Amino acid sequence: MSAGTISLELPGGSADVRLTPWDERALGMRTAEIVRLQVDTTETAVELLEQAEQWCAGQDVRYLFGRFDAACGPAKAGVLATGYAIVECSLTLARNGFDGLPAVPERMRPQLRDVAADDIEELKRIAREDFHHGRFLEDPAIGRDLAAARTANWVGDLVQQGLMRTAESGGRVVGFHAERVAADGRHADLILTGATARYAVLALPLWTVALESLRDRGVASCSTLVSAANTGIVNLYAKLGFRYESTLFGFRKFI
Repeated sequence: MSAGTISLELPGGSADVRLTPWDERALGMRTAEIVRLQVDTTETAVELLEQAEQWCAGQDVRYLFGRFDAACGPAKAGVLATGYAIVECSLTLARNGFDGLPAVPERMRPQLRDVAADDIEELKRIAREDFHHGRFLEDPAIGRDLAAARTANWVGDLVQQGLMRTAESGGRVVGFHAERVAADGRHADLILTGATARYAVLALPLWTVALESLRDRGVASCSTLVSAANTGIVNLYAKLGFRYESTLFGFRKFI
């Protein structure tokens, strides 16, 4: 374990916690994430959450957040019993194979290319102005400007990591797509995709082109996480043949 992470183990449950300096950069306070919470009983959930808070206190964390499977009653009970607020709901979606993708007219097909230095500010603008859903954007305790800045910073980080591609149509930047392909090349995690509001009509073509690219590289399956409140995107993934897999509740606490 690195200095910024900890694993907590108890009979009947476990949790992993990490510092998130990339969130701290935008939000202006020390933040940490419970990246995994698995419990069999409410009592175990409460004890793990209390241990996580104790560790965070030693790291000067002010905002602790995470997600748990909505089907896990003990996790929900433990989160509520220890004073956390449930502030968002997310869905995991997946697709095996890429047969039956929508046909996209050639004139409406954006191109995905490497990000150029001149693209970055526009990609960040799209994230800042045109994204309205996500963990921090849906937390009423986080100001809109701070949450939007965090999303823009995320785009910049994905560019630096080489995971982001620019979507271009007619010489104009119309959106972006970020993915992480597994080491064996068989599965892709769709991290963040979006079309700017001015070219919202290109959203379905953009996602389709991204999936076709995975197919052409021999990827066999893909998955993603979306906000349940973002009904437009949930419906878009339904049109693309994705299946619903699970529901996650997002929780947080100022400590």
